[in-house]
Amino acid sequence: MFRFVVANEGELLIKVFRFRYTIACEELEVYKKEDLPDGLERDEYDPYSEHFALLDEEGEVAASIRFIHHSPIGYPTENTYGLDLEALGLEPEKVGEFSRIFIRSDCRKLKENREIYSMMKKNIVEHALEAGIEYTLGSVEKRFYTLLRRFGFPYEIIGEGRIYAGKERFPVLMSTKKCIEENKELFEGMTIQ
Repeated sequence: MFRFVVANEGELLIKVFRFRYTIACEELEVYKKEDLPDGLERDEYDPYSEHFALLDEEGEVAASIRFIHHSPIGYPTENTYGLDLEALGLEPEKVGEFSRIFIRSDCRKLKENREIYSMMKKNIVEHALEAGIEYTLGSVEKRFYTLLRRFGFPYEIIGEGRIYAGKERFPVLMSTKKCIEENKELFEGMTIQ
């Protein structure tokens, strides 16, 4: 049994940064350990983010995700791929980004994955609505893009792939409204104008 929590401060936020380090530096080797000597994975977007954790029955982090919105420095995907949000027909103040989506290795079985992604989807989409976010960006590998689509995140690829964090990744965009419409069982009774 998991519980989804906001992890914006204190020891819980440190646990999330430590968890991100474990996955990104030790397991996936996306970042070099020597660049993060304190054992915490953080970047310049974290101060403009809401941080979330999925905790297991022992209170340990099983998954994490961050939601960047209303960022004065833009968004990782926007900046990395040189996207022009207005040229894409988007109002910048209604755009956010989900990133640092990590799941602990022992929770990656299909059953747990389905439960974890459903909990994340429900909670993060509700937070997006509260923040007035109509679209969310992301940067994903093709395999992860396929997984997200399979689990009901209607992301669309919006640009060419590029090597980012050591692998080819693609900029993606998801409509909050479309996510709600395509996941009616999770968002029963919820509508968006």
